[in-house]
Amino acid sequence: MSLQQSINEGYAQIIQTDIIKAKSLLKSAHQAVISAQKIPFETDTLKSILRELYEGLRQYCEALGCQRGYKFKSHEVIAVFIEEILKDKKIALKFDRYRKLRNGINYYGDDISPTTVKEALDEIPQLIKQLEEHIK
Repeated sequence: MSLQQSINEGYAQIIQTDIIKAKSLLKSAHQAVISAQKIPFETDTLKSILRELYEGLRQYCEALGCQRGYKFKSHEVIAVFIEEILKDKKIALKFDRYRKLRNGINYYGDDISPTTVKEALDEIPQLIKQLEEHIK
């Protein structure tokens, strides 16, 4: 589905750019990642770590959308935005991977491996750093 189709179907909307909201979301995104990094790495905390890392990545992308006049009503649309507007298919695919992992945890009770969480602890801050080049 394209971003325009997502807008037409109500999964995203065009809004007036909101720099203040974008700045707030960027701050929250960084706080979420820092919080995730502070959570003790234990079997019982793996899901919480991944959820918080994903939340930081999602908020960062929401901020980029706000800066460009988009509001996302579906996390799936964020991957489309990254690919179509930010022109980065690689990051879009990685975002979507973490979205699916987080959905598995939240909606299906899926377990997550320590290896996957270690990868996320390394990769999500790197993805955010790569997305920094798109800040207006």
